[in-house]
Amino acid sequence: MKNGTLSVVLLLVAVSVIVTVINIAVQHFTQDYVTETALLSVGSDSELVQGVFIRNEKVITYNGKGVISYEVSDGGKLGIGSTIANVYSSETQIGIKQRIAALEKEYSLLERISNPGTAKTAQPSNLSELFTEHYKDFLYHREQGNLSVLPEQSDEMVVLLSTYQLVTGQDGGYDKKMLEIRAEIEALQAQQETPLDTIPAEEAAYFVSYADGYEDKLNMDMLDTITPQMLAKIEDHPSNENGVVGKLIDSYQWALACVVDNSEKIYQQGDRVTLKFASTSEKVRGNILSLTAGVSPKQTVAVIMCDAMTHDLVQHRTDTVEIIRGEYQGILVPRSALHFKEVENEEGRMETVRGVYILSGEQPEFRRLKVKYEGSDYVISEQTTDRSCLMLYDSIIMKGIDADGQ
Repeated sequence: MKNGTLSVVLLLVAVSVIVTVINIAVQHFTQDYVTETALLSVGSDSELVQGVFIRNEKVITYNGKGVISYEVSDGGKLGIGSTIANVYSSETQIGIKQRIAALEKEYSLLERISNPGTAKTAQPSNLSELFTEHYKDFLYHREQGNLSVLPEQSDEMVVLLSTYQLVTGQDGGYDKKMLEIRAEIEALQAQQETPLDTIPAEEAAYFVSYADGYEDKLNMDMLDTITPQMLAKIEDHPSNENGVVGKLIDSYQWALACVVDNSEKIYQQGDRVTLKFASTSEKVRGNILSLTAGVSPKQTVAVIMCDAMTHDLVQHRTDTVEIIRGEYQGILVPRSALHFKEVENEEGRMETVRGVYILSGEQPEFRRLKVKYEGSDYVISEQTTDRSCLMLYDSIIMKGIDADGQ
């Protein structure tokens, strides 16, 4: 009896093992799912257009002899009587001036590194952590295209690394180097000449070092007369010919004019929008001042008022711009993964809902979507902890599920 019972048990175990192996093999060969991890993303409700910058501008010219050296960068603010530029006898003098500025910057960095208080209190581990943080920030800004902050980040890394070398005894100090720099500065200063002339700002304004011929044609007083045909003819061609030194912009406020499709009334006067330009990583907030329909609502002139003034924003007359009406963060789901299924709601009634199938273990399971935004080829679903809904890091089945969820 005992041997018979044992044989039956062993037979059942063997059958169970065989069935399990067959089931795994069938799942492997018949359910060839292609999945995609559910990740956070940002969807933009936006439109890409060609925009024209309109500002109140006044051209500055200089007809004297000499070489101009600017004292203010593009987008920089000037007070009444401030120096726009100095005029020198030759390019050599400008080269000397630039070399002195570079050496003084280097000397200032070495002074920071050599500060006795810093060397005594700094700890190698803290310096190492700070350097790593600045390095990560540097990479982030580089990837984002924020190039204007990279020199400052680079300087900070130089200071931290050099201080680390001093504290750990890998470097004996920079006293000799500082003496050499100071001697070179003094030698260059002895070669400097007094400027032949100075070009002052006659009014408080923002400066740009070029003109493009539209300064007397585009201004803030003619915003209500802009047409699509007018905007289509405007081109970007900066120039410094005919004695042009640059131009003054009378205010930090300016307008962007562009043609939008407003046939569905998606834009309203007073709407707050975000502008993202192709030439810079900066995003600028603005208000829609006016909407003027042309022959068709699809050719509506939108004028957007902004109040940001930076170097990058004054480099062009025209630029490709994305008008962002709203941004929505959530889980990005490609439309090709969407399915519809009838499920029982909280009231016990059947309703058709939109969702996706995810791979739970080896089995597909349906998950609802809480859609926040719909793009042309994707939707953004709300991030949630509701397990009946799609959750972050779920494996969305992209291929291998038919319309009936099989």
